[in-house]
Amino acid sequence: MTAPRDLRPIPPAQAELALPGLRALRPDSPHTATPDALRAFLNTTGPEAYALVGAFEPGHEEAAAVAGYRVMHLLWAGRTLYVDDLSTLPGARGRGHARAALQPVQDRARVLDCAALHLDSCVGETRHAAHRLYHRAGMNVTAHHFSLPLGRGTA
Repeated sequence: MTAPRDLRPIPPAQAELALPGLRALRPDSPHTATPDALRAFLNTTGPEAYALVGAFEPGHEEAAAVAGYRVMHLLWAGRTLYVDDLSTLPGARGRGHARAALQPVQDRARVLDCAALHLDSCVGETRHAAHRLYHRAGMNVTAHHFSLPLGRGTA
């Protein structure tokens, strides 16, 4: 049975509604330390148009699941909607909230005439449930993601 939920955008002024979900995914990020830190991050991403959408359970103020995404233009993929963050509160997992939060993101990608939706996911034993979700949502593993820490800039 699918849990009832409300899907809606989360504007920067309401960052505290997304913060617990984002902190569950990124507990060490300075941007998830406080609601003000998250608002500051959201306000600095204006040109990139990073946006949040949440899946809310009835009677709960904070989002049970949250997706953070942006549109980017890639030489190899064209106009792409990239999901930076997709997280569900630990106590709300297994009820379809993350999958539900992906739907308005996919809809937005189509409205914006994106060629594809992309999402990177860490690997390891704790990520199997997330990977199953992505496969059930029709996503495929199409690349390995590599990074090189430079020890510069802001997190």
